[in-house]
Amino acid sequence: MDWTFGLALLVGFAPVFLMMDWVLKNYTYPRVENPFFRDTTFFGMLTVGIVAGAAMFIFLRVFQILEQPLAIIYMILMAMVELMAMVVIMNLKRFRGNSDSIFYGYGLGLGMAGGMATGFAYILCMVIADPEIEANVVDPFTIAVYVIGLSVSMTLIFGSCGTNIGEGIARHIPMQFVLQAAIPLVAYNMLLAVLWTSEGVMFYVLIIAMVAVGAFYFHKCLFRNLPRIIREVLKMNGQKRDDIPKAR
Repeated sequence: MDWTFGLALLVGFAPVFLMMDWVLKNYTYPRVENPFFRDTTFFGMLTVGIVAGAAMFIFLRVFQILEQPLAIIYMILMAMVELMAMVVIMNLKRFRGNSDSIFYGYGLGLGMAGGMATGFAYILCMVIADPEIEANVVDPFTIAVYVIGLSVSMTLIFGSCGTNIGEGIARHIPMQFVLQAAIPLVAYNMLLAVLWTSEGVMFYVLIIAMVAVGAFYFHKCLFRNLPRIIREVLKMNGQKRDDIPKAR
């Protein structure tokens, strides 16, 4: 296997599995006797998300969206396409009104992040590996920051937005939560559009801003709000659990 693709897979999916373990370990065995979701369904949604994320990346590259003069406008529209794709995938009868749909939305978002981040990592690693490009033209440190920053920030933002969509499906009001998720994702995509052509200090400022936006929304959705959301959806269905983790 091409080492660049292997490295891209590692960088693209390492944050995905780290964030997956960090959040889900509090909602499954052995932390709780009865898990809040089914592993098979979660990993099925993760796989679907990977395919969707890879398709989104291919679309961006084929039509060179980030290279266009109106890249910011196109990326705003892209944010809505990404969210509506999540709704279409999640809007099945089996997911509606169920508290575990929140976790499946999280898995879908993580998968999309992994698929997209791997694509970006691959093309950027190819730049380093290209012998025709002079070493003084490409800074390996800058590329490394680029790749890692994109992977981490995408995992945070798409994981959060997927959780938002999952909540909307669980509450039977997905479009209301699409609008909630659109605010941070539009902001993130606008930063990504500017980052693609930025240089110098601005490049590092934008990377930090993207990670910060993702981290803030991730903490809000997955640590501060998730326990309350599960409790409310269970109550809506006439159910109750005493082993829901506390908000952090």
